[in-house]
Order: sequence, then C-alpha cells, then structure tokens
Amino acid sequence: MINKVFDFFEKEKGMKYIMFFIYFIINALFLIKYGIRQDKVPVLILIVLFCVFHFLIFEGYNFFIKRFKITKQTIYLFVLFNGIFYVVLSHLVKDPYQLKIDRWQTIEYSLDYWLHGKYIYATKNFMGNIPSYLPGQLLLLVLFRFLGNVGYIQAASLVLFSFAVIKEFKNNNIRFFGILLLGASLSFIYEAVCKSDFISSFIITSAFIMFWHRKFEGNYFKEPILLGVILGIICLTRSVVVIPLILFLFQSFLNTNWESKIKFSLAFLIIVGTLLLSVLLPAENFDYILQYNPLQMQGQSNTIVVLFFLILTIIFSLYIKNIQQVFYLSTIVIFCLMSAHLIEQGIRGSSYNFFNITYLAAALPFCIVSSCFLLDRKAKIETEI
Repeated sequence: MINKVFDFFEKEKGMKYIMFFIYFIINALFLIKYGIRQDKVPVLILIVLFCVFHFLIFEGYNFFIKRFKITKQTIYLFVLFNGIFYVVLSHLVKDPYQLKIDRWQTIEYSLDYWLHGKYIYATKNFMGNIPSYLPGQLLLLVLFRFLGNVGYIQAASLVLFSFAVIKEFKNNNIRFFGILLLGASLSFIYEAVCKSDFISSFIITSAFIMFWHRKFEGNYFKEPILLGVILGIICLTRSVVVIPLILFLFQSFLNTNWESKIKFSLAFLIIVGTLLLSVLLPAENFDYILQYNPLQMQGQSNTIVVLFFLILTIIFSLYIKNIQQVFYLSTIVIFCLMSAHLIEQGIRGSSYNFFNITYLAAALPFCIVSSCFLLDRKAKIETEI
C-alpha cells in the first residue's frame, strides 16, 4: 500500500494536478471569504478572474515563462521588487481596529509581555482572542518589533524563501516561477496586509530544509549540535512544523551514530527547555499554566485526528527516498490535517466567516517547492531526450 503511494509520486502529471489543486484551494477560500465582505466588485467576477489568473500561472509556464531567457540578474531584481512590495503591504492598513484585524496587536503585546517577563497566555486582545505564540516564533519576531513593524517578517520570509529556491534550483525560469507563486498568493498577501506571521513559520521551515539538504546531503547529522539548536527554535514556532521536519530527518536520525544522536538531542532539549521556561516561568502557578497555555490554542484539532496524522507521518518518513518526496508528503499531509480541522469546525456548527481558513496556508510553501521540483524533473527529462 505504502509503496503504491510512493510510486504515484513518480507520476508527474498526477502530482502536478494535486499541487495545483492545493495551491488553488488555499487561495480561493481567501478570495471567497473576504470577497463577499466588499460590494465594489461582484464576487462571481472576482472568482472568474481568479480562475483565469491561476490557470495562466500554472499552464502559462510552458507557453510564456519557459520561452523567455530569464537571467540571474532578473531573478535578483524580481526578489528585490517583491521584498519592497511586501514592505509596502505591511503599511497599507491604517485602522486595523475598524477592520477587526487582531493579529498585529496580539503579536505586539505578546512580544512586549515576553520581553518584560510577563505571562502572555492569559491576556485577551481587543477581539477577545488569547495568543498562542510559542517562544520560537517570538524569538524570530523580536528583530522586526525593533524595526518598528512586525509585518516586515513577511517580506523577510519571502526573500529567504526566494534565495532558498535560487540555491536549490539551477533553472532560472523555475526559480522565477517559484518566487512568483509565493508573491502572487492571495493568502500570503493577506498575511502581509494584516501584519500576521502564520505562513512565515512554514516558509522558514521549508527554506531550512532546502538549505540543509543542499549543504549536508548524504549526512544531515554532520553538525548535530547546530542542527539541534536550529530545530529547537523552529519546532517552537508552530506545532505543525514537526510534520515536514519528521519527514525530512527522522530516517536519518535513526541511521546516524549514537554520538550524533546524543549531541543533537542534548542541544535540542536545552534550546527547547530554555525557550519554554522563558514563557512559562512568569505564570502564577502550575494550574494557571494548565488553564492558559499555547498548546490549547494551537492544538484545536481533535487529538485522535492529530495523532493519526503524526503516526502516518512517522511511517511515511521511513520510506522516503529523496528530498522531492519530503515536500510532496509535507504538502499533502499538512493540507489534509488542516482540512480535517475545517471539517471539525463545520461539524461543530461554525459559520463560514469564522472558519480558520488561514491554517490551510501552512501547506503553501511546500506546495510551491513541490511544483518547482516537478518542473525541474520534467526539464531534466526533456534535456536527456
């Protein structure tokens, strides 16, 4: 059964449609949810334009992008333009209170509480929501707070992702395509406008996987202490990032020597323990932590469902043969897990306006990299022919 799943990954056409479907659904839900809140353009027209645009992006690679000779200088200029564009987006909203956008406020007071030694998980924002930020994400956001706008993390994430794609792929047209998919994503644009940081956790994770694979292909545990430190931080950004990290590293962890295992584990536990203590020590007592903690907010899905996907991820990780399969499976498993959460919301009777469709965007960067791998494989086959 599992071997058949991995055999399907070799079917380029089928995988291409799966990745297009996931990318399309992630962004289409954003269009529908927020398109119906405005009355300037009929939603039906927006949907038609959206469908045409996405068809042109995916099918247009062969008809347009592939036909141009894109240089490395063009790629760098494109990255620079995107970075500036996303910095501008983070300044668009002048009155987030009126638009009922609360993420920026949650980030800012969570950072303020954390830096001043206060407990962050018992304070509600102006919309009555409690923060769920893990300390790894707070650590990554500190720099942008001092720069004056936490929304800059999206621009920084886009630039980081762009350079990871440039490093991983040698074909400039594929590089351009990958960067375009992220920059043109409605869900990512929404995050930048709202000064949110959700997708950045998964962009950073996908970029790390690409960089680490390129640097240490053949022995991912060559620098176990450094790996333990990096993973200690990344794993405490969003709980779901453990899925691609397990797919990427679990098999290698089992195969590495005991010295590397011990060094990695100690470094990982020290970083995780230190970061967790930084947010938990200010609590009044242990019961207070049990009542107000980030895992309650980040683990809204049914425990059985989460355990099912986690066990499935571990099993799949034992059969992975290459980096492409890491990204394929990361995309599919994360998307299915987040879809299960939306289905749970529907069963509980939540209205569409309150669906946390943002969670689906966790699969976005892995979906984009998977699409690039599929194009890269096709290009190599055509070159050999």
